[in-house]
Amino acid sequence: MKNLKSIVLLAIFFPLVGVSQEKMSVEDAISLALKNNFDIQLAENSILQAENNKSIYNTGFLPIATASADGRYSTSNAKIIDQQGNERSIDAVETKGYGGSVGLNYILFNGGARKYNYDKLKNLYALSSLQRKTQIENTLIEVYTTFYNVARNQEQLKTVEEAFQISKERLERVSAQQKFGQQTTLDVLNAKVDANKDSINLLNVAVLVENNMRNLNYLLGRDINTAFDAQADVVLAEELSYLELKEQLKTNNNELKQIEINQSISQQDLRINQAGWLPSVSTNVSYGLNYSDNGPAGFLAEQQTTGINAGINLSWNIFDGGATKVRVQNAKIAMKTQGLNQQKIQLNLENQLAKFWAEYNTQKAIIENEKINVEISNLNFLKSKELFNLGRVSSLDFRQAQLNLINTKLNLLNAQYNAKIAELQLKKFAGLLNN
Repeated sequence: MKNLKSIVLLAIFFPLVGVSQEKMSVEDAISLALKNNFDIQLAENSILQAENNKSIYNTGFLPIATASADGRYSTSNAKIIDQQGNERSIDAVETKGYGGSVGLNYILFNGGARKYNYDKLKNLYALSSLQRKTQIENTLIEVYTTFYNVARNQEQLKTVEEAFQISKERLERVSAQQKFGQQTTLDVLNAKVDANKDSINLLNVAVLVENNMRNLNYLLGRDINTAFDAQADVVLAEELSYLELKEQLKTNNNELKQIEINQSISQQDLRINQAGWLPSVSTNVSYGLNYSDNGPAGFLAEQQTTGINAGINLSWNIFDGGATKVRVQNAKIAMKTQGLNQQKIQLNLENQLAKFWAEYNTQKAIIENEKINVEISNLNFLKSKELFNLGRVSSLDFRQAQLNLINTKLNLLNAQYNAKIAELQLKKFAGLLNN
């Protein structure tokens, strides 16, 4: 009995660390996740980077402006011999000067690579946006699933706690009846074992509640030890059509949309690499100032130049050792790979949709059957309890009636939550979860 009491205390108080707990609805959980979830925040940062990358400042469409300046100074000893052979020495000859220039460089044409690269950057931004939506969907389905698991576990906890209370009452009754010779020692031992089993079940479910609470708190981006009471009414959608879901998957699913963008990116990579076979034309213009003080040893005492320089440059990499050819070939292979990926993902998504559709309908059928079973099991249990109290039913028969009621209640509970989670998965694949 001492071990039994210690297990009971652990089972009852382990999940209830706080005196009071906040009440949380599934809408509350979703709101917190959208605000605080780390994966969603990381996806937001990826979008900001992609937005910066597609800026005109990162495209090569703007000219490059440069400015430079320099200053010079030197001192030296000079020995000068003129054409007539006259020699003259000058010590500590100083020369100095300065200069500066400003210029513009602009690529007029580079085989179209600049335009294709800009289109690619815009597609990468669109891809990041879809990846963010996909991350939100994945986070939402995790939050939904974990939230409903908490709610399921809390309902399970109530059921097994009720079962334990009944087992305790049975143990007390059988122990009292043994004193008057109405029950045997074996009946008491069986009642103790059953009560002990129920207390262990209570402890196991309490641990599940705690673990799933921590998992949900992590997804919500808050202290993992925050206790709460999950308020969940499991209501299934009135109308779901498999054919409609399948059509919505083809048009709304974010994974398929990402594949389409990746195909466009592969086409742009091909064109970027093909541009390596074409010439590049660039132009430059600059204005410069240069001044020199050549000192007494120079032919010219001082010199200053100013002016504009302009030019145009044509370059054509006629043969680069075959590097461009290899890049073009690989880009074509990448395009074929994207096509295969599209077929693969399309088939996989349709397979997942069919699997969850079957799960959804199976669980709905189980719900209807288990409702009947719970009703029958409850009537059977109440009758068995009445007869047990009158001494007309054995302790083992009463226990069996109790187990039947517990199992049918838990089966109904599981079917309801499994059906809801399957419904949410269907909506996710059809691109409807964010709605």
